[in-house]
Amino acid sequence: MKKLVTDYCESRPGLDELQKRIDGFMTAHEERLEQQGKQEREGKASEGGWTVVVHHKGRKKTTDTESGTAVGSVSRAALEDKLAKKKQTEIVGHGFYRFQRRDAQRSELLALQSKFEDDKKRIQQLRAAPKFKPY
Repeated sequence: MKKLVTDYCESRPGLDELQKRIDGFMTAHEERLEQQGKQEREGKASEGGWTVVVHHKGRKKTTDTESGTAVGSVSRAALEDKLAKKKQTEIVGHGFYRFQRRDAQRSELLALQSKFEDDKKRIQQLRAAPKFKPY
C-alpha cells in the first residue's frame, strides 16, 4: 500500500511545479496565437500589394500587440455623450402618433383630477378633526 501511495504522490506535481507548468503553457499559447494572427494578416495581402480590409464585430482592441501603443481607444466623455443621445432618441418615439399624445394627456388629466379629489377629502378630514394641543 505504501508503494502505491508514494507512486501516486510522485506522479502528482506540487503547487509550485504546477503553477510553473501553467505559466509556461499560457505564454506558449499566447505566442502561438500571435503568430497565427501575423500569418493571417500577411495572408490577406493580395498579389498587387493591396491589403484586404475585413470588418470585425465586437470589442475594438485598445493596444497594438507589437508596439504596445494605444490604438482605437474611446474616451469616456465621448461614450457618455453617445449614450445620452441614444436615450433621447428612444423617448421621441413614445408620443409620435396623435392618438398616443391624446391618450397620454387624458390619462394625465384624470390622474390630476383624482389627486385633487383626494386632497379635498383629506383637507376636509383635517378641518373636522380636533386639533392636538399638548399644553
